[in-house]
Amino acid sequence: MPDARKTPKTRFDPFALLERALPAPWPHRLLRGAVIAFLLVFLAHRVASYGTYFFKPLWVVETLIFVIFIVSYAVRTNPVVRSRGATEVLIPLAGAVLPFALLSAPVSRLFAGQPTRLIGLFSWMTVSTALTVWGLWTLRRSFSITVEVRGLVTEGPYRYVRHPVYLGEIATAGAVTLLRLTPLNAAIFLLFSAIQLFRARMEEAKLAGILPAYAAYARCAWWFLPAAK
Repeated sequence: MPDARKTPKTRFDPFALLERALPAPWPHRLLRGAVIAFLLVFLAHRVASYGTYFFKPLWVVETLIFVIFIVSYAVRTNPVVRSRGATEVLIPLAGAVLPFALLSAPVSRLFAGQPTRLIGLFSWMTVSTALTVWGLWTLRRSFSITVEVRGLVTEGPYRYVRHPVYLGEIATAGAVTLLRLTPLNAAIFLLFSAIQLFRARMEEAKLAGILPAYAAYARCAWWFLPAAK
């Protein structure tokens, strides 16, 4: 009998369960349909809440993110190599939802009742979110939350930095942390930033292992900032 200690463990792979139960390409279709339906409900809620937003440009760019998510899930190609294992699936999902935890804290005294400071901070958030929007729109057919390979994108902001979406998200999360500053939110922001940086490294390793052109691209575009190249 084989030694059980030497038997490789089954990797965390929830998508494989769908592939076993349903013939291709239905697993991808079901995932797309479920995500698009959820995003449409969320988008409708955002549109209905337009009047409650103090800074309308920020509402516009934030709403565009969800519009692009819907478009991306509708048009994206199937992955060349999909995500497998808890690290490639659960860590990116944690990074996607963690910024919402920042919203549970109240607005700090530094900004409460200070419209000039709020406009300045919201302008920062608008610019950083616009970078995320630009990156997502450029990425749309290759978009994925988990660590997957669909294709090499070198256009738009990807000509300059390899992770414009994460750069914009970290900058936006930093502004939200200042707006709702508490020790817990500071810790959440640091954890979120660490996850995004680790996520970027995982994606680069996977892209470099599958796409020979990625190494040449990485030499021409910054990682996040010039000093991090």
